[in-house]
Amino acid sequence: HPMIRAASAARCEAAWADGAPYVLMVVPLLVETGADRSRFNRILVIDCPEALQVERVISRSGLSATEVAAIMAAQTSRRERLAAADDVIVNDGDLAALRNAVGILHVKYCAMAGKISTHEK
Repeated sequence: HPMIRAASAARCEAAWADGAPYVLMVVPLLVETGADRSRFNRILVIDCPEALQVERVISRSGLSATEVAAIMAAQTSRRERLAAADDVIVNDGDLAALRNAVGILHVKYCAMAGKISTHEK
């Protein structure tokens, strides 16, 4: 939507003006909608096994397994999302493991942006 695109562009510009080395834009349906990817340098997918995804949605939303399966069937497949990704964080463990994976990717993105060396953490 043009208003969302304008607002996200303004937020990105503000972040860069404040010295952010990079900006993450959360676009849940990027692959499903076939959105213009020229606005993005990379695509990051946060992934977990489908059984764990179902378990988490049920726990969070109270939906039944059948309802969750129907929602997932209407979305792009895990395989297609992973094929579209430049980077993947596997979120199948505890919060400490997720934080570690995010930290590693942060270092990579900062290095790609020319802000720090790849050896700095």
